[in-house]
Amino acid sequence: MTDDRLSEVLNCINHGDKKGVKSERFLFDEHADIRLNDLVKTVRESGYKANRSSIMRHLMNELLQKLGSSEEVLPKAREIHHSSFYFEKGTRELLETYVPFRDRNATIEHYILESYVPTSNRELLFDKPDEVETWRIGMARAAFDKLDGLVNEVHTKGISRSSLMRDAVMQLISQSANTDARKLITEIRLQKALHEFENTFGSALRAPGRV
Repeated sequence: MTDDRLSEVLNCINHGDKKGVKSERFLFDEHADIRLNDLVKTVRESGYKANRSSIMRHLMNELLQKLGSSEEVLPKAREIHHSSFYFEKGTRELLETYVPFRDRNATIEHYILESYVPTSNRELLFDKPDEVETWRIGMARAAFDKLDGLVNEVHTKGISRSSLMRDAVMQLISQSANTDARKLITEIRLQKALHEFENTFGSALRAPGRV
């Protein structure tokens, strides 16, 4: 897109046309919802006013114009692939402190595609869960392909797609919490262990006359 065209688009979004506007409900998948928020942020950072509604009005106008002047076939629906991964117990609970359950898969996918670089500390990539919890994660094929490509780049026996997925999720949590995710998971597990101990033995320990 040329600078003139970009400026024209941003101005359209900035001013918007609210004549005859009525509220409509759109149901997005997780990826589209994140992408829309990113577009709002990008436009605002360029110095223009924007919100989700103004972006959607512009996109719908562009789409209608394109459909009216083109015989192109619409692209196929985005295909989601699923795979199961093993994590340290408590990881899912911790991630959902920062990312709502319904956005979890899309957030992981977005992070892998846009930001993820394997940790330079290779020892961490060899870490295996002591207590396992299994997630089934759904992402676009491109996200899985990136992980597989990174496995080939690392080219170290014992480091797999699962190793990198665990590392990616740990990095995502660490960035969201602004502290080391592994430390937070250990703290959660310790708190649960203490709570279980108290539930099991607390009444006996508090009972008078007991040693």
